[in-house]
Amino acid sequence: MIIKGFCHPPLSSERREAELDCDQTGQVTLRCGEHIVMVAVAELKISPPLGTLPARIDFADGWQFKAVQENELADWVRHNAVQPQRWVHRLERNWLAIVASAALVAVLCLGAYRYGIPAASHMLTRLLPQAVPVYLGEHVLETLDDHMLAPSQLDAQEQWQIQDRFALLQDNLPPLPFELNIVFRSWPHGPNAFALSDGTVIVLDSLVEMATTPAELDSILLHEVGHVYHQHVMESVVQSALISVATALIVGDSSGMADMLTSTGVFVASSGYSRDAEREADQFAAEQMRKNYGTTEPMAAMFNRFMEHYGDSELPEWLQSHPELEQRIQALK
Repeated sequence: MIIKGFCHPPLSSERREAELDCDQTGQVTLRCGEHIVMVAVAELKISPPLGTLPARIDFADGWQFKAVQENELADWVRHNAVQPQRWVHRLERNWLAIVASAALVAVLCLGAYRYGIPAASHMLTRLLPQAVPVYLGEHVLETLDDHMLAPSQLDAQEQWQIQDRFALLQDNLPPLPFELNIVFRSWPHGPNAFALSDGTVIVLDSLVEMATTPAELDSILLHEVGHVYHQHVMESVVQSALISVATALIVGDSSGMADMLTSTGVFVASSGYSRDAEREADQFAAEQMRKNYGTTEPMAAMFNRFMEHYGDSELPEWLQSHPELEQRIQALK
């Protein structure tokens, strides 16, 4: 059987007329001008057609052959390709296998997003040098001060009293990955508090005004300390950055990584954490409230006051359905 076609010399895109002589003994002869080579079928690398790509035969010396009439070579390849290649070709044309493969890839992607990326983020966060969360926390605070927050209107004595009281609470806290630093700011969008990756806790004036007792204010601050203790801030940043950095590297644009990490940190600080992270921070705060105040009632009171102040649909992200606020209040009892 002689198949007309063309060939490419080794490491070249040059196209030359050629023919392939395939006999019944399992020998294949390639004739391309003065180049003639005879080999056994077993020595060839035979590539069946794949979608719109034609069948191809590669020789050990680097020469490559393709047919003018693709059906001729495709038929010969189907009868002479080694068994694994035949199975691959059949799978490529089997719609059930394609659908099943697509479903499997989707499940794997969802599993990686739900479990793989969080697990990787948890591990990478604890392997990072301490300079990374410190650098990120400092730059996030600078960005928040430049674009979102304003200087605190609380008098210096009130700020000092809160910091001094909370310093006493820190003596009973478990070891933290960073030294805590409470700073005060004002914000027109209601009471709130933010924890940053370097252990900084931003307390808004309106939060201080909302609390009717020191214990109520401390309960919210301890919730933020829970995020610092579990390093939720950095885990969220790493989780978001893993996808962003991978995308940037794939498309070949890895510039501006530091700015990207800073903007991710700002987003995490201002928009909240996952349901599991909020639950862990609640549990941490509740445990510390029982240890220091003997009750979690001040924390439940603050949650109720948030709900009364904002209404169900306008709660801060860290209070909104992470999990449902009523469930979080019940969990404190």
